Amino acid sequence: MAATLAAAVPADDDAWGYEVKWDGVRTIARIRDGRLRLTSRSLRDVTGTYPEIGRLVDALDGRRVMLDGEIVAFDDQGRPSFQQLQPRMNVKASSVTPRLIRNTPVYYMIFDVLYLDGRSLLRVPYEDRRGQLEDLVEADRSWQVPAYVRGSGSLFLEASAQQHLEGIVAKRLRSRYEPGKRTRDWLKIKNSQRQEFVIGGWLEGESAFRGFIGALTVGYYDADGAFRYAGRVGTGMTLAERRRLRSELALLAVDRSPFVGAQPDKPGARFVRPELVCEVAFAEWTREGTLRHPSYKGLRGDKTAGEVVREEPA
Repeated sequence: MAATLAAAVPADDDAWGYEVKWDGVRTIARIRDGRLRLTSRSLRDVTGTYPEIGRLVDALDGRRVMLDGEIVAFDDQGRPSFQQLQPRMNVKASSVTPRLIRNTPVYYMIFDVLYLDGRSLLRVPYEDRRGQLEDLVEADRSWQVPAYVRGSGSLFLEASAQQHLEGIVAKRLRSRYEPGKRTRDWLKIKNSQRQEFVIGGWLEGESAFRGFIGALTVGYYDADGAFRYAGRVGTGMTLAERRRLRSELALLAVDRSPFVGAQPDKPGARFVRPELVCEVAFAEWTREGTLRHPSYKGLRGDKTAGEVVREEPA
């Protein structure tokens, strides 16, 4: 189930529960017959990528369950950080070492329970599912069941902004869980502009960035399925990330621009098949339909290019 972007908290505040919008990757956990399987939203098996979550099987002591949550890493200030998560989410399971786990610990922030001991909870109201979840899972060093707040959405949003968090998610207390759907029973309210874009090419770096990627050219898909240009993203990347992106994008190189309509406004642009998805923070959309002051946050291997659209508050 996915949340719809909203400009403000709902007017009928008391009918909603509010959670932190975690800056991580959405992950479903299935436990059956003593085995755990973690699945990303693109249906990729990521169990081996986060082996520390495996202890959840013993913690639930034989229960058969399906949980919904988000894998999160935290920065030095204790805030969820998508950039901090990059070394874990973009590595093969065979490359996950004890040192990597120590250097970049992750936490499974569990916010829903969908099945329990053979019984579907999809039609059970959100507040009741939450009650069952809190009774089921106890906090551990690798997972938590973060509390939610009933009502007081504006105060909760303000508090999230003061702590420099991405935003909050509002969930209607009496709502059912609708797998694979984006409904208005779940709303995301952000403190800043931020969304996914698809990389359509890149520009060579200059001066200190010579030999590296200077900027990415990114886009999104419109309602007709056309790939539209959204601008250049040149900040937010370390030298190591610029080098890594250049290697990955070289494998996707094409001769023609994948963008329909408006094109990159700087000569020398190189183009790629629009397959890699990245997350970008930005100040606003310009009247020309491009991003103002964009900053790269990292690749999103958990999302497919075809689902990336321009997000507008409903």
